[in-house]
Amino acid sequence: MPSVSPHNRYIYRGSALRAIAMPLGGIGAGTIALCGDGSLRQWQIHNQVNHLACVPHSFFAVWARRPSAPEQPVARVLQSPALYATEGPIPPPTSNDHLVPLAHRHLLQQLPGVERTEFIGEYPIAELSYHDAALPVQVGMEAFSPFIPLDSKDSGLPVILFNLTVTNPTDHPLHASVAATLQNAVGWDGVLPIFNTKCFAYGGNFNTLARLGALTAIHMGTARLPEDDDAYGSMALAAFAPDATFLTQWDDLRGFWEDFSSDGRLNNNADTTPSAAGRTWNGALAVPFALAPGEARAVTFLIAWHFPNRFVNYSQQTFFGLSDNKSKFWIGNQYNHWFRSALDVVAYAQTHADRLTAQTRLARDTFYDTTLPRPLIDAVTSQMSIIRSPSCFWAEDGRFYGFEGCSGASTPHLVDPIGGCCPLNCTHVWNYEMALARLFPALERTMRDTEWDIQQHPSGYLPHRVLLPIYLPRVWDREIGGPASPALDGLLGAILKTYREYRAGGDAVWLARVWPSVKQALTYVWTAHDPARAGVIEGEQPNTYDISIFGANTFIGTLYLAALRAAEEMARRLDDQTSAGECRAVYERGRAALEQRLWNSEYYEQAVDFTQHPEQNWGRGCHADHLLGQWWAHTLGLGHVLDVGHVRSAAKAIFTHNFREHFRGHDQRPRAFVAEEDQGLLLCTWPRGGRPAVPTLYSDEVWTGIEYEVAALLLQEGDVEPALRIVEATRARYDGRKQNPWNDIECGDHYVRAMASWTLLEAASGFSYDAGAADLTFAPAITPDDYRAPFVARDGWGTFAQRVSERAQTETIALRCGTLTVKSLRFRLLAQNGETLTAAVSVDGSPLAITTAFHNGDVAVTLAEPLTLAAGQMLTVQLAAPKRRERVAR
Repeated sequence: MPSVSPHNRYIYRGSALRAIAMPLGGIGAGTIALCGDGSLRQWQIHNQVNHLACVPHSFFAVWARRPSAPEQPVARVLQSPALYATEGPIPPPTSNDHLVPLAHRHLLQQLPGVERTEFIGEYPIAELSYHDAALPVQVGMEAFSPFIPLDSKDSGLPVILFNLTVTNPTDHPLHASVAATLQNAVGWDGVLPIFNTKCFAYGGNFNTLARLGALTAIHMGTARLPEDDDAYGSMALAAFAPDATFLTQWDDLRGFWEDFSSDGRLNNNADTTPSAAGRTWNGALAVPFALAPGEARAVTFLIAWHFPNRFVNYSQQTFFGLSDNKSKFWIGNQYNHWFRSALDVVAYAQTHADRLTAQTRLARDTFYDTTLPRPLIDAVTSQMSIIRSPSCFWAEDGRFYGFEGCSGASTPHLVDPIGGCCPLNCTHVWNYEMALARLFPALERTMRDTEWDIQQHPSGYLPHRVLLPIYLPRVWDREIGGPASPALDGLLGAILKTYREYRAGGDAVWLARVWPSVKQALTYVWTAHDPARAGVIEGEQPNTYDISIFGANTFIGTLYLAALRAAEEMARRLDDQTSAGECRAVYERGRAALEQRLWNSEYYEQAVDFTQHPEQNWGRGCHADHLLGQWWAHTLGLGHVLDVGHVRSAAKAIFTHNFREHFRGHDQRPRAFVAEEDQGLLLCTWPRGGRPAVPTLYSDEVWTGIEYEVAALLLQEGDVEPALRIVEATRARYDGRKQNPWNDIECGDHYVRAMASWTLLEAASGFSYDAGAADLTFAPAITPDDYRAPFVARDGWGTFAQRVSERAQTETIALRCGTLTVKSLRFRLLAQNGETLTAAVSVDGSPLAITTAFHNGDVAVTLAEPLTLAAGQMLTVQLAAPKRRERVAR
């Protein structure tokens, strides 16, 4: 399948395939991972988190032969055992994506696989090519679940499309066929082991054939379970082919292979007998066709599922003290509103296949049509996948929820390596997530509504975890773990996120509705943490490091300053001048105090009394997170909350002191997320001495979410080289050899803090969009003379490009999807060269009336009337010096 992507592409080969596992599936719908060997692993479509879940007998195959020749036909499972017998580099003990399930090993011990594979992964699309000298055809696969930024429904479908393309490279005709087989896993709990077609959860499973126009499907269900059972649901295997051959039900692997490998067809057995207790059936489709010399044929297979009965199936005992493990607390899935069965999903995908495919490819191509370094754009796109990983779910009531991550190898403290880790919507961890807020802002806003409408205590604080169902009493009267007291950084972050959601959406009615809750949160802060309104918090500060710190510091301190500035801006938008003035006054006092007390001429320290608080503080250390609020302030267009020069020095100091070229001899404790030969950024170091006997928890670990935050901050401050060093180091660790590029790990797989990587894109572009004011800004930090990168705004997304020459600067905004409303545009001038520039703005060549203002090396262009761009249109801003007059010789 030839890619339509226009850029140079990175291909995973050889040992880099070992840990490849791209999760495919819709938002909140569950996932199946397509792996580097071609196998389907990590089956998590049954409303359960189980990183090692495996459903046997679910694979693809190809068959080919000459029409009339003495050679025997060749058939291969589209999966390679090339790395099964070799040992690769040892991954950190917190990673296990490299493990091959026994079912896949056994499959290729019984049936022939291909010799090798190659993998291209540009989320949301995976592409595999299969190589085997015995095959007379070339075979490739494109796989994806529809992904369209800003379109949450079509990005939330419980379906995966597999486009298999077979090409005849010979000078003679060939007969060929492709097949797909899927096990009916209805009734399975996502945890119990499955041996071939045997499992204690199976029984009464049946498969039926369905023809839907040009589509052939096998619909899978169970006659054993009532409709309200946890495991009730349906699955479907389909092919966009009216002439597909089929086996609705089979359970003999060798018998299936003899049928398919003999002539590339299946014997069209349509049995629907329910399976015996403890057993299930597999279903298979095969699509035969003829290929002329040089001809290619594409066949689309679908795997769809529908498991409507999501209940609370994770423990709420540890964090919430809820010991009731017998009641069935309903959550449901959002897709229940759209479909009644997996066959409904298939029908929708068939009807909209062209649009869903085109828009998903357009999204992929827009993200990768960029001048940005590959590690940076990979960091951005790979972590977008967390939104659609089992870390997150989209409930039937429309609310979006997320764990911190998925339990697995990195969570040995849990009883079982299944379920979500650390429920739910943890405010301090989600403080770092930025991808959902940009890609699907309506879903992000449900999290704010949950916080302000349901979670907030009457005094104003927020419990940092959500107990479900939401009709249960809130956990206002007990410790909920990690940290023991309500997380202060999570509360301050909720204020910042509220302003973020307003800027992104421009919904003044929503802002007015939640503003009283924000004010109540400030009242709580000024009552419990800063009663003098000095702008500095000195006492207990519970936070994301699962502990409380004490004393003045710029980790909580800059978050506080940024929250005050955000609250000031919200108050001014709502004409609450009294609140705005008070926030500004507290901010100014705090800014001055932090500068005076904590600046050590290189970075900011923590002023703590170790005699009173001897443990869990860093004192003179250089903490990687000590400018968290400054990162937030830049992201929200609030400017510097501390001295400009000091911030730039401190950001550089984090890189200088905390970045390591290797970890040999370093004791990573309590957990190891990097291998000894890897590079990475430590959470805290003590370059000036003074390391406490018991420092802040996790100081000796490496978290990618913090690495992305620090790298983005460095880009925001214009320090490009160290920013890229951090990103390159992070992506080099997750290069497929030891760790999966689509699974950044912290306390759990697919850890949500890693979605901080989105700000790498916005920092590199200098992107800012205030939807209420229709004000759009770009100021590229990387290769600004020749820059091109994607952007996502409220109603549309596209590509921004900047070209600079000695006497001219051209900005282009090409909208690929949706709409974009602008009233004013701002850019950083690079082509001025001491001359006054003129500005001209046009849309698709038609000029617009504007006014222009130049200030401190920037230009602001204001349109006479607001403009709404539509998909396919291009806005161009031409900044140029006046033409020089040529001298006329006399």
